[in-house]
Amino acid sequence: MTTDNVLDDVDAAAAETFALRRGDAFALTADHVYVVRGDGEPIRIAVEDIVEVEYNAFDWFLAVLSVGLIVFGGYSTTEHVLGGVAFAVIGVVSLFLTYRKRGKLSFKVTGRTKPLTVFPERPDAAYEALRPHLSE
Repeated sequence: MTTDNVLDDVDAAAAETFALRRGDAFALTADHVYVVRGDGEPIRIAVEDIVEVEYNAFDWFLAVLSVGLIVFGGYSTTEHVLGGVAFAVIGVVSLFLTYRKRGKLSFKVTGRTKPLTVFPERPDAAYEALRPHLSE
């Protein structure tokens, strides 16, 4: 079963559907938010239950620190090769993880302990479509 068919079954009046980076989908209707993941039932959240939406486009501070680790590791290889390489590898891993978490939308929902996090392919468009529903 494809993600599009699941969303059609959930609510045929879906105002907007956004693809998530890992092949799943995120749909926004007038009164609900649906998150469809390949691992089971779609998650349905009423808009009035959403307490806060946090949008992180890209963490530039962490990216600059990661690049700093890479540069420091490269420079440190002149004194201690293994230590310098270790710093550079940690910087590369940190930069990769920072890039992977770009465009994160986190929903803090009443009744859930952990926020629901999605990574849309077009995060700016998804956040802009969601903002009018939250200001009501």
